[in-house]
Amino acid sequence: MDIFLKRTKLFPIILFFLLFCVIRPVLPVQAASGDSLIEPAQLKQWLDNGSRTEKGERVVVIDVTPNQSEKDSWFAGDTEAVKQMTVRKFGEHSPQYELILQLDRKGALGHIPGALYLASHSGGEVAVRSEGPIKTEHEVADGAQFDAMLQGLGITPDDVLVLTSSQQNPWMVCGARLWWTLYYWGFPQEKIKLLDGSNKGYAFAGYPLEKGTKTPTVTPSKISVAGLTPKHLDVRVSLEEMISLVDTNKTSNGDIYLLDNRQPPAAFYLKDELNKDGAAGSDGVPDLYQVPGFSYNPVNKLFTRHSDKAVFNLSEMFFAAAANDGKVPRAPFDMKVNPPIQFPNPYLGIHSTPTVDHFAIPISIKSAAFEGIIKGAHLTKTAVYNITVPMLVGPDNRFKSKTELLALFAKAGIDGTKPVILYCNSGALSSFYFYALHEICGFTNVRIYDGSWMEWSNLTAFEPADTTYVRKDNQLVYPGYPAMMPALYVFDGMNNYLEWNGKEFINAATGKPAPASQVKPGGSLMGNLRWDTIHRSEHVVFRPSATINDPTRYQTYNKDTDWPEVNTTPDYNGNADKIMAEDRSYRLQ
Repeated sequence: MDIFLKRTKLFPIILFFLLFCVIRPVLPVQAASGDSLIEPAQLKQWLDNGSRTEKGERVVVIDVTPNQSEKDSWFAGDTEAVKQMTVRKFGEHSPQYELILQLDRKGALGHIPGALYLASHSGGEVAVRSEGPIKTEHEVADGAQFDAMLQGLGITPDDVLVLTSSQQNPWMVCGARLWWTLYYWGFPQEKIKLLDGSNKGYAFAGYPLEKGTKTPTVTPSKISVAGLTPKHLDVRVSLEEMISLVDTNKTSNGDIYLLDNRQPPAAFYLKDELNKDGAAGSDGVPDLYQVPGFSYNPVNKLFTRHSDKAVFNLSEMFFAAAANDGKVPRAPFDMKVNPPIQFPNPYLGIHSTPTVDHFAIPISIKSAAFEGIIKGAHLTKTAVYNITVPMLVGPDNRFKSKTELLALFAKAGIDGTKPVILYCNSGALSSFYFYALHEICGFTNVRIYDGSWMEWSNLTAFEPADTTYVRKDNQLVYPGYPAMMPALYVFDGMNNYLEWNGKEFINAATGKPAPASQVKPGGSLMGNLRWDTIHRSEHVVFRPSATINDPTRYQTYNKDTDWPEVNTTPDYNGNADKIMAEDRSYRLQ
């Protein structure tokens, strides 16, 4: 055969093909349907047709919100309940309250007629599961749990599902997470639809929403995802693989594009370059709190203007014209520029327009042992590009066109030529980006690290020995709820954070090693480095922990108890991909 091949003109072509098959990387490839985003007008037509498609398939609308408590407010379209909730959080004169009034005037509070209700966090879509060394909440539901959820909704494989959300925060994230989970478990892809614009888009298109909590009577089904094919289990990245990608430098050398979807990226490592008199020199107080003409009280977290004793909170100092009176540089509010910080901004310690990717770090809204980013991750906004959620949708919550999205993502370096891995706090917001990249842009190699920051940030073999690298009392200086954007968080404290240099932690400000009196082995992994993620991260600061110098615990510092109770197995010696193994082996019981 060798002689035959060499004597034919096809030999070079055949040889190239064989080499390509041998050396090409084995990458997961998933088909992008391209038609899963449904227009409000199409849904209205189906509903008017007796909740049937043109082919006669039954249409089931599922309204997904984070928690069961949303049913009596957002789903019910109870304007007063939503308004009261907003006032309690942000006040009657807040932008959030104005948003509720606007939605009410336009009839955008309530649910699609005939919709079923699903609480994402407790309805069976996500679950507490173990990858081996740690149990984490909000992982993808296992087969039995997902079966029970679908059966309870009366779903069959012949149904066309239209996913939406009555909650305005955060747009279509909950619906997108359910879309991804259905896709993961193999529900027929052509039968999973996401309503473009969610309930708000439907209402803004001129179609009425319903009020109240009543939902259709459901006859439970007998569906099981065990019988669905093909599944797409490879769209989920395990903890094992995420650690391996970091350790082999693939997240840093450009082999993959790792995107941190937590939003918005907020600058919270505050510079301390000036003393209280405005002269050069660190005095232990971030320059943000030493505004000329104002004094700051760290107890009540308020600023007092010297000229007239007027009092302002940190949010007002950033955004309220009354606090500035033209005398204090402020960051003007702009929903499309997120976070709404102008550059340069000396009060954030930024004296020139940044040119590097990592000038800003997201802050977790979930319990975490430490903050930072996974090594090599990109953010959703830098000085060069902005792919935060507000940039991906229009004012009616509907996705921008494929052409527009391709241009936005390309500016951030995402063009479909490299595998993309997404993570956020819990995997929900990543599902929104997965949908945009996979279903609208048509990129086939997109995956989600499902454990996300809730898992990654609690696998630590180190702990603070004193308060040097502890950040507490993070302040939401411009609240995002219920519009989600914009929001800016800052932590109290000095600008001390850690970088791992390959063998030890370095103080990023001084360039010197962090001594054992400040950082020591411990944490939830009790010093075991095998599963430690803190040395696999960048720009690290600790969150407060539960007790001080308690020999029965491995967290040493706090008064605020921000570290969560976590269930880890430090000496686990298997592969950290138990969920994949369980889901691959799921069979009808």
